[in-house]
Amino acid sequence: MPLWLSLAFAQAPPSPPLQPGSTEWAITTGGGVRIAGGAREGHFWAMQLRWGRVLTAPHGPGWLRGSLAYAFEVVPAMVMAQSETIFGGGFNPLLLQYNFAGRDRPGRRLVPFLQAGGGMLFTAADVPAGTAQFNFTPQGGVGAYWLRGDRPSVVIGLRYHHISNAGRVRPNPGHNALYFYGGMSWWR
Repeated sequence: MPLWLSLAFAQAPPSPPLQPGSTEWAITTGGGVRIAGGAREGHFWAMQLRWGRVLTAPHGPGWLRGSLAYAFEVVPAMVMAQSETIFGGGFNPLLLQYNFAGRDRPGRRLVPFLQAGGGMLFTAADVPAGTAQFNFTPQGGVGAYWLRGDRPSVVIGLRYHHISNAGRVRPNPGHNALYFYGGMSWWR
């Protein structure tokens, strides 16, 4: 087994993302690339400040074994490139995440996860163009933590990110993107 792979799966103390009551503080940033459906323009960059809490001990069978976590994210900065550059921010008050513990590997260093949630986005101009400055942002995706002992964990992920005014304003084409992000997490 290559050295980098053996380090990823080396035994260590139980992982913080898998211990009930563990708290996560994180900063992440990344870019969203528009995908088919909805508005035809609008790539974006965003930054999130995150607080999370592991709610359950690992449970479930085999490779599905894992723990459930809740997170709240503040989005202090978002820049959208449409026909003009638009600045905004918001928050994601509901983000549920399932951290995979795997079978018989409680101390592993690579912890994949699934997540789903939603939030609100406030912008200086309409997003998508001609719609609204206040939108909802349902989203969901996959990612992984790379645990590094006492040092901050590296987190990477990919989310399907949707921006929509939920039909409050017509038209409502919405905006669909794949949001690639990375950052650092501190666990307590």
